[in-house]
Formats: sequence, structure tokens, C-alpha cells
Amino acid sequence: MAGRLAWLVLVALLAAPPAVAQTAGPGRAVADDDTGYVEYLRRQDPAAAGRFVTLRDARAAALAELQQATERYNAGGPALRPVSLPALQQARRRYAEASLAVLDFVDAVDRASIVKLETDVERLKRGLGEREKDRAQLERMLRGD
Repeated sequence: MAGRLAWLVLVALLAAPPAVAQTAGPGRAVADDDTGYVEYLRRQDPAAAGRFVTLRDARAAALAELQQATERYNAGGPALRPVSLPALQQARRRYAEASLAVLDFVDAVDRASIVKLETDVERLKRGLGEREKDRAQLERMLRGD
């Protein structure tokens, strides 16, 4: 009887529908915190902004799935943990994959920004060098050389 009850509890926990809307929690805080970054990306490259939002939302969904799997694992008690462990491990993998995808995207954007900034610095240095030559020539003209 106790085994049958444990299976019924497990089935009920696994069949529980996920929360459709979350108004608080880590996923929502991340979405609020990256608004400035998304706006920056939209100004630079609207397609990149869309890609980031897609990756961010996938990570938030994976986090919600991980939280639910963790709750199910913890709620099941020691007898049901071996049954819910594979789902928890899968949720951890999905969250890690989604998080790594976000990090890879941000790293690529940062690398591209560094290349652009380095190019701009070199252009500015060339401009300074040219103006230094012009300045020297103009100062010689003032002295009458």
C-alpha cells in the first residue's frame, strides 16, 4: 500500500503543470536587469538583440524547469528521489546549456566590440599623428622657416 501511494504521489508531482507566468524570481530579475543591454544591442544590431532575447528567454525557461524539477525531487522524499533524479539531471543540463549559449553570445558581442574599439583607437592615433605633423609645419611657418 505504501509503495502504491508513493507512486501516486510521484505521478501527481510529475504531472503538475508548470507555472505559466512568473512575476518574480531570478528569471524575471534577469530580464529587468538587462533592459539597457538589449536597448544597446537594438541600436547596434536589431537581429543580435532579438537573438539575445531568445537566448535569455530560453535560459529563463530552463531555470524555471530546473526549479520545478528541484522542487519535485525535494518533495518526493528519499523513496522517490531515484525516480525523479533523471528529470532533475536533465533540467540541470538544459539550464547549463542555455546559460552557456547566453555566455557565448555575450562573449562574441564583446569580442566584436573590442575589435571595433581597437580599430577606432588606431584611426584616432593616425589622426593625432597627422595633426602633429600639420602642427609642426604650421609652427615653422609662424617662425618664418
